[in-house]
Amino acid sequence: MQLTRLNRGVQPALAAATASLLANCGAHAEDEAENAFVDSGLLFYQESDRVRAIEPNLNFNYDFGGGELLSLGFVADSVTGATPLGAVAAPVKQTFIRPISVKSNSSTQTVTSASGGATVVTIPPPPGSPAATIVAASTTVGANRLPLDQGFNDTRYAGTLGWVEPITPDLKLSLGGAYSSEQDYRSLSGNLGLAQDFNAHNTTVSLGVNYENDRSSPIGGTPTPFASMSGSWKNGNRSKDEVNALVGLTQVMSRRWLTSFNYSYAWSNGYQTDPYKLVSVVDGTTGLPGDYLYENRPDKRRKQSVFWENRIHLPSDVVDVSMRYYWDDWSLRSFTIEGRYRFVFDGYYAEPLVRWYRQEAASFFRYYLVQSQALPQYASADTRLGNFDATTAGVKFGLQLDKSSELNLRVAYYLQQGDNHPAGAVGQLKNQNLFPDLDAVSVVVGYSFAF
Repeated sequence: MQLTRLNRGVQPALAAATASLLANCGAHAEDEAENAFVDSGLLFYQESDRVRAIEPNLNFNYDFGGGELLSLGFVADSVTGATPLGAVAAPVKQTFIRPISVKSNSSTQTVTSASGGATVVTIPPPPGSPAATIVAASTTVGANRLPLDQGFNDTRYAGTLGWVEPITPDLKLSLGGAYSSEQDYRSLSGNLGLAQDFNAHNTTVSLGVNYENDRSSPIGGTPTPFASMSGSWKNGNRSKDEVNALVGLTQVMSRRWLTSFNYSYAWSNGYQTDPYKLVSVVDGTTGLPGDYLYENRPDKRRKQSVFWENRIHLPSDVVDVSMRYYWDDWSLRSFTIEGRYRFVFDGYYAEPLVRWYRQEAASFFRYYLVQSQALPQYASADTRLGNFDATTAGVKFGLQLDKSSELNLRVAYYLQQGDNHPAGAVGQLKNQNLFPDLDAVSVVVGYSFAF
């Protein structure tokens, strides 16, 4: 998985709210235990020669009895390293510039270096402008090298709050909210859910809705779509609104088999472009880049998905198989299938995981643009919107410390592969790897306990 800020809140918040509802309904009923439960984890994530991240998280649940449940969550992550700019490689050196900070015109602050080996330059505002001075990093990429933003650095803090309230013995109501903040992005959301038990608590129907407001405030301002790359001041902040609805069915099929089906629909309106991504404009004969433009994505998007999961408890082990299909009006399609098998031993368990993912590109995905051709309405060279396959393989080990606490370790390897030599490439681009493989390793250490 490419660690990214593109999915900052709506899906996790609604999924968490739905999970809280189901955990408190008959279809998932378990023997009562301690009232309070704490689940903590620490993620280490590393892509080859690219992004690395450290992410601690803490979740707290308290059961007041009678079905009332309070949940609190906190996560912080620090992401550093290198991330693709979107531009293509070339047999010549290429120079890119990006804003890294803003300082007041009256400030005596000096900046002497930038991460990633970049050269720092200061770009004053136009004469008479009240705008502050931009501190930018100028990076030169070697010949035949993928252009990367070597100084990528970000920190995010996020929190969630949820409450489950029984309305009747068979009907639960959930309310929740989430807040996430980082240097150039803020997300605020609220969710509402209902879960109704039927059939002697063997069937649960759940409904959920989430509203999210995001504000994008790129360093140096929001670039004009298809404007040439520059380090100068750009436009003001932009925002996006998204509404997500989910309908779910959970059914106890037998003493050992539980199945669930979810349908999700989301509609978003507002700024959905990555303000830091570029698209190369190349010569139609040689394939050499002549300009770098900021990408442009549609302001509206409709997303839908269906998800089916089956959990089977064998005499001693547990099997979990799930499938998900996603589609949207950007023409992006994806299919995911995942399997887990938990080997349960005396006091510990081992759970191998295999996940396969295939994605069809968004309609406006372009490896590059050609100088002699008219600009399209939308274009992005972000490979996260392209065609690719991805495979994840991993294993989780859990150790029961006592009847109410567990220590676990999860290790996973991820490999993403796209079409690195697409048909129709022009000039020197025929010899370039336009979609390099991406591999990553993640390690999660977790500790949970009840009291």
